[in-house]
Amino acid sequence: MENIISMTNLPAVIRAAMDIQINRIDGYPLLILGPVGVGKSQVPVQVAREEGWEVITVNLCNYQPSEVTGWVTQVGDVMSQLLPDWAKRVFDAAQSGKKTVIIFEEFPQCDIDVQKAAAQVNWDRRVAGHRLPEDCLIIANGNRKSDKAAVKSIPEHQISRFTIMTVEAELDPTLAHFAKIDVAPEVTTYLTQFPDALHRHAADGTPFPCPRTWVAVSDVIKAEVPKAIEMPMIAGAIGVGEQAKFTGFLRIWRDLVSPSEVFANPDAAPVPEKADVRYAMIGSLIASVTNKTAKACAAYIKRLPPEYHSVAVSALLRRNEAAGDPGKKISTAGFTDILIETSNLIGEG
Repeated sequence: MENIISMTNLPAVIRAAMDIQINRIDGYPLLILGPVGVGKSQVPVQVAREEGWEVITVNLCNYQPSEVTGWVTQVGDVMSQLLPDWAKRVFDAAQSGKKTVIIFEEFPQCDIDVQKAAAQVNWDRRVAGHRLPEDCLIIANGNRKSDKAAVKSIPEHQISRFTIMTVEAELDPTLAHFAKIDVAPEVTTYLTQFPDALHRHAADGTPFPCPRTWVAVSDVIKAEVPKAIEMPMIAGAIGVGEQAKFTGFLRIWRDLVSPSEVFANPDAAPVPEKADVRYAMIGSLIASVTNKTAKACAAYIKRLPPEYHSVAVSALLRRNEAAGDPGKKISTAGFTDILIETSNLIGEG
């Protein structure tokens, strides 16, 4: 399908819609569809904040139609409409000179009457008789019927009012996003080794792994909760089956030689024999490396089999891309040989 967009390119789609919106009075609304928990909401919010736009989120499943379009009141013979709270925030932002992104969450899942109310705002670009500011982009999102998320049919005349983009869960852009929001390296390293664990939807209503729930796992790890409740909390996010596998990985991670020991003596530090331990070691080292220890880190990684070198380079480049500030990036000077080797392998492939 031609309307399928990778998560890598979704930020570019959002930015293009923003540019079009600025030059188009009647708007350029998007409808982003995809599986549960892949980042349909987070990416627009992240892009909007990076561009300095105000974000107004309206979770349609929690709204009545009048809370979307405004309330009708009557005083004597005079009828009037009151602005809903979300719309007040839009106009307040416009008065302060800010452009706005309105995100209509769970558009396909909400009640049909609420869906119609949101569609009316989208069509008319009016709410309670007030025209929306020109620099105001509407983005709706939700799941597809195939995602088994209580989705209702969207009438064809509503579909024609949106530019519809479909996204899927993808590892590389998810890891890049995780680097930006500082997800625990235990999680990103596990997913690098087991990419199929990124998204496994459970049709029986039990917890399942997806980008959103992996962030929850990261939060548990970083909070350093008591061991007695750590595993139940992780299972509550990603399900018992995936938690059991992840627990085994965590044990390996926590038994690793510390990065400081490796950096102090990269030529003599023990090199793991098992693949899962090697993946864990690379993740631990890249998460801890500084410019002072970069050469030592590269020296140690060169002692691993060549197939692991690209794993280390990819992790380092993701970390540098997420850093933003050049002063926070790790010098790749010590990794020159590995970078060349990795480029050659890609060229041969």
